[in-house]
Amino acid sequence: MTDIAFHGDPAIKADALARLRRHVAAGSFVYFPAWEDGKANVIGAVVEADDTPAYAERLGYPAALAAALPMFVNAFRPLEEAAGFAEAWLERTPVGADLGGIVSQLLLSLLDQPALVELTTRHPQVEESRQAIMALHRHALAGDQPDRKAWKTARLAAVAATDGIGDIALERQAAGVVEAAAWPGTMRTALLDTVNGLGSFELRLSLADIGWTEEDESRVFKIRDQAEKDGYKAEFSGLDRVLAILDADHPALAERFRMRNQQVERAGARHRLIGWAAIEAMERAPRAAIIA
Repeated sequence: MTDIAFHGDPAIKADALARLRRHVAAGSFVYFPAWEDGKANVIGAVVEADDTPAYAERLGYPAALAAALPMFVNAFRPLEEAAGFAEAWLERTPVGADLGGIVSQLLLSLLDQPALVELTTRHPQVEESRQAIMALHRHALAGDQPDRKAWKTARLAAVAATDGIGDIALERQAAGVVEAAAWPGTMRTALLDTVNGLGSFELRLSLADIGWTEEDESRVFKIRDQAEKDGYKAEFSGLDRVLAILDADHPALAERFRMRNQQVERAGARHRLIGWAAIEAMERAPRAAIIA
């Protein structure tokens, strides 16, 4: 059976949950790597390997959902919350749920985000591509799976629409989200690429709203690099060190950098919301008829 949760077998679900919980209880659950020295991420905990296709095959998840799962988990901080989401992913997926339409459902939702639509509607070709790709995903959900030619035609049109925008970076990024979704839900990276593309687009949009530029970004990290060479503020580490340096020498930039960090955190929140939306969609999925 394809894309039937746990292949309709409660024992498969119970085994996957037990494996994950053992790693969490032992303190060997990590964000990455997937499987190394007995430590495991959300994929490795179940299959004991860095093997996302094996995870999808063993548990009956669509390949695109399995490929996106670590991205969702990694958006949670601290690690205890990440582990809680990983457990909820398995626990709340019903045995025997038909997950075949979940990816298209999620892609439709992502393509309909207001900030994205506001940008795509400024360019008729991009908006036409967005509508055409959404129509293909709706056909797939209705059981009328478009053929490879239809998807290829839609992708080529999306690429041409992006090329027609020119050098307007933000609007090209919006068009890139449309391109990323121009694949059937069976494509392994379709959801991952679309979520990442939308996240990058929304982050860039929010940074533009607060006036944070690429030049600002470059300036902060040049300051950090020089401080590391000089051993300055070495009593701090990571982001705390960057903030300590800026507070001491560049207070106005420090204030704006904190605003920038708030926008980055909001981008992580978007990934978390999509992850929970995926779980809720799986809970609502129809149950497949299991033949013993």
